[in-house]
Amino acid sequence: MATIKEIAKFAGVSPSTVSIVLGGKSEERKIPATTQKKIFSAASQLGYRPNVAARRLRARPDTPIVIEVFWATDFRAPMMVRFMRGLQKAILESDQLCEIVIHPYDNDKLCDALQLPGVCNAAIICNASQTDMEFLEKTNFTMPVVLYNRRSAKYCTVNVDDIKMGQAAAAKFAALGCKHAAILTSPAVFSGMDARISGFTAEAQAHGMTVLTLTNSNSMQGGYETGLLFSNLIPKPDCLFCLSDYLAIGVLRAFQEIDIQVPEAIKLISIGNGDRELEEFARVKLSVIHLPMENMAVECFQLALDLLDNRVSPPHSVKLDTPFVARER
Repeated sequence: MATIKEIAKFAGVSPSTVSIVLGGKSEERKIPATTQKKIFSAASQLGYRPNVAARRLRARPDTPIVIEVFWATDFRAPMMVRFMRGLQKAILESDQLCEIVIHPYDNDKLCDALQLPGVCNAAIICNASQTDMEFLEKTNFTMPVVLYNRRSAKYCTVNVDDIKMGQAAAAKFAALGCKHAAILTSPAVFSGMDARISGFTAEAQAHGMTVLTLTNSNSMQGGYETGLLFSNLIPKPDCLFCLSDYLAIGVLRAFQEIDIQVPEAIKLISIGNGDRELEEFARVKLSVIHLPMENMAVECFQLALDLLDNRVSPPHSVKLDTPFVARER
């Protein structure tokens, strides 16, 4: 992370001028617009972010803290509703004045988003890809950072046991006497997806089940397209593990069209990353391994506050349970 002196050297100005501009006092001190632009450009290129956590200590007690939430713009964008629901709950139940700033970013491009000038007290980074994680692990920030559903030896994290999620689904199928399992997934965007698949596969095979893995886009359309193939599969799967609710909803539509009955002909469990009402009001109620997104958001918020108040030090991890929710008839 760049310092004031490094920015000054890069921009060819004095450290005091950099401090004035980044401190928001350019107009008051009559700093030329060209100089301001040069300094902001240097700060962006060098990856500078202001230490507003320190400023908070000097601010009035009724000044709200600002938490920036970074969320990927891919298929996980609709899931942000659940995360924000949890943040809202945490803020309303706390005695802390807080403002949330949403910062969308493209998958694998988190570095670009984090190098933009911004003013916040802490950051919650969600959906980081492997490329994004490599960037984070080699970058030092002056503000507290919390990672959602990722593991790190450097940052505070809130996560779940991805392998256990897959194992739990396979164990449920085995208990129901299933013999031929199928997995419906999408191209992996983080290592946890592969972990869920490996956990399911190992547990299913330990129970003597065959396992077929199918891949399509993480969408209802992708689930629908794959579901239509099931009438021609040999051996015919008697259970299906979907890596998302969206895939499962699409599959249910396809199964209705080709007359495959759930759960009579095939059992179905999905990773419960969609809205609860989506699961409960589907054509067939979805049984899920529940991803506690709202509770994870609450823990992310609390960790951010704890870091700001020096109650915890990174790395610190909070792991939440992922219960099985049975809804099949």
